[in-house]
Amino acid sequence: MDLRWRLFGYVLGFALALLATAAAWVGLALRDDVAEEMEASTRLVNTMLAVQAAPGYQAAELEALLAGGQLRHVSLSVERSNLEQGVTTLTSGPMAALVDYLMDGRQIHERRIPLADGTLVIRADARAEIHEVLRDGARIMTALLIFSVAMAVVAWLAAHRALKPVRELEQGLAQIGRDEQPISLPPFRLKEFASIAEAIERLSEELAETREARQQLARQLLELQENERRELARELHDEFGQALTAVNISAAYIERHAGRATPEALAESARDIRSESTRMIGQVRSLLSQLRPHGLEGLQMVDALNDLITGWRGRAPGIGIETEFPSSLPALPPAAGLALYRTLQEALTNVLRHSVASRVSLSLQQVGKAVELTVCDNGVGKAAEVIRRSRGGLLGMRERAEMAGGRCWFDEAPGGGLQVRLSLPLGQA
Repeated sequence: MDLRWRLFGYVLGFALALLATAAAWVGLALRDDVAEEMEASTRLVNTMLAVQAAPGYQAAELEALLAGGQLRHVSLSVERSNLEQGVTTLTSGPMAALVDYLMDGRQIHERRIPLADGTLVIRADARAEIHEVLRDGARIMTALLIFSVAMAVVAWLAAHRALKPVRELEQGLAQIGRDEQPISLPPFRLKEFASIAEAIERLSEELAETREARQQLARQLLELQENERRELARELHDEFGQALTAVNISAAYIERHAGRATPEALAESARDIRSESTRMIGQVRSLLSQLRPHGLEGLQMVDALNDLITGWRGRAPGIGIETEFPSSLPALPPAAGLALYRTLQEALTNVLRHSVASRVSLSLQQVGKAVELTVCDNGVGKAAEVIRRSRGGLLGMRERAEMAGGRCWFDEAPGGGLQVRLSLPLGQA
């Protein structure tokens, strides 16, 4: 059930109950008011009939009739001829002062009827009406006060009951904060809390998957690091070891035969040393460019990428590499420049090793305040399968992009194959 409808049901039900109680109270009060009105009207009619039937009615007899109860809206008093005041319905005190204030100087009409030994004075009396208005106002204020207090209590109880699942949701969030395993929350009857619980459980699962992916990435990065070290050690041993051995042999020959060898032989040994030294310098530059390419932090990013592509064209002549690069790019932050270079390097490596592609299309462009790289091949790789089986290389591309404040994702290429897309923010180096 929707939380709004549940709260609405609670409040509406209690409001109807209060309304029924108020209606019963008003009905009882109305019955009493009608009884008082009828009694006063009957007394007034009896008095007027008695005076009309017997013009010589005695004042004492009329006083006894008036003493039977209170009249409403009119007041009757008897003035005796000997100036002795008889029974009157007028009063003094706060009520009289209130009547004077409300009348505001208006004239009070009266009628005098002569009796045998006095005069019957009939005046309009606002006391009954004022008393009735005050009583009704007090009833309304009391009802409003009771209704307000009751509604506040009902609202508090309804909110307390309806928001009870919040504690369980807080416990679930606390478990996520403690980095526990994917949590399972109990089912909730309210739709809002059920949706929140589903979102929390989904968040917990995604965080667990992210932790697992990061752990896997850390293991694979360590493995890649060890592989790179072994590869570097092998290249140093195979290439530099042989070159240094050749240089050592040529230098030893010059040392041993410096006095006996012909100039031509010494020059030949010197040329061998120079040739091996030149080759080692080239190998050192190649290794340095692989370990830390030059020009990534400055405005030479496009040149560094073109050098990388040139090297790949030489390593994979059977794959056609098409480029659509601008002549230059604004300066990139160090992390963004390295992420751009490594992403292109890793994407080309995947094309060579896994895609069985014959053509690769590379696009680099500035879009607003970001630079976007797109690598498309016509191989056999599918985005869903690649993402599902992604290992260190693809995960590394995503990690580098996120560390640089960008994003890397994989799609199906328009003509079949895999499309790698990278977006990185521009900035000052």
